[in-house]
Amino acid sequence: MAIAAALLLLLAARPFRDAGAAPSRAVPTALARIVRTDVIERQQAAGTLGFTGSYTVFDSATAGVLTWLPAPGSSVRRGRRLYELDRRPVPLFYGDRPAFRGFALGMSDGRDVRELKQNLLALGFSNADRVTVDDHFDLATRGAVKDWQRTLGLQPTGTIPLGSIVFLPGPTRITGAAPGVAVGATVQPGTAILSATTMRPAVLVPLDPGAVAQVRTGDRVVVTMPDGRPVGGRIANIGRVASSPSSGNQDGGQALASPTIPVTVTLITPRARQSLDQAPVQVSITSQEARNVLAVPISALLAEPGGGYAIQIENGVSTRLARVTTGLFDEVLGRVEISGTGLAAGMRVVVPTR
Repeated sequence: MAIAAALLLLLAARPFRDAGAAPSRAVPTALARIVRTDVIERQQAAGTLGFTGSYTVFDSATAGVLTWLPAPGSSVRRGRRLYELDRRPVPLFYGDRPAFRGFALGMSDGRDVRELKQNLLALGFSNADRVTVDDHFDLATRGAVKDWQRTLGLQPTGTIPLGSIVFLPGPTRITGAAPGVAVGATVQPGTAILSATTMRPAVLVPLDPGAVAQVRTGDRVVVTMPDGRPVGGRIANIGRVASSPSSGNQDGGQALASPTIPVTVTLITPRARQSLDQAPVQVSITSQEARNVLAVPISALLAEPGGGYAIQIENGVSTRLARVTTGLFDEVLGRVEISGTGLAAGMRVVVPTR
């Protein structure tokens, strides 16, 4: 009777315990495939959205009063005014050589004359039958200059005094006025008026000198934009001189930060760039690469009790565990190189969906 009573007590107690236990929750899963691909291991670096190149625009004419300046962030293209001096617009022309003299009939030949002719033709003030693109300022060139001056409301003299135009390599983005310069200020010849860049989008990366040895011009990178989108890019330029920007310390003074090398990254799809100048981004730079290897999502890896990893392979109605050896991890694309017995591209593996 005592044993029977004990069994009854156990049977009565079991449902009570089961009812109070938390039910087990299976992790939601999905299937992914083993793929044969290239796996890239990358180092992460902080970057900033910006633009390539930087220029300083100087006044090379006589002294005058600044009567108009462009707004920071605005863009200036060929033939448009960069600034106004004494209400006279100073337009932008494209060219690699700065204007260093005036243009007039009888001047000596030079590359600056060729640049002038190329701009006049591009702006539609002559044609190839009238103006020959060479280094000589001739009567046809003077006629084209007069036509251009008339459209600006200027006296059609056919001459261009020094300082009346500014040559820069291409379309220009204004970053701001030079220090101490504002509308209404009187400037002297040689005064810095504006700071500017090209309009080619770029990512500016201050890279640790030790990491620079692992990168080359032309290397592909992945830029994670502020909204989380990955965008392809290439390393366009690697600086040669390390700099140590100052940063504030707890005492309110200035302390030198660790030296870095400036690296410029151009975006393969410039239109993917958002209109967020100076916004922070993450740049993933290739440090190692494994070509034509088997790979799975990193989330497919299962840690083995004794160390190492396995993956769960789906076989129709069942699954099996396969031990794998891992290689490179691509954390940007979320996949890992694997090798092991019996593995092949196309096999389906189990991955968690959360």
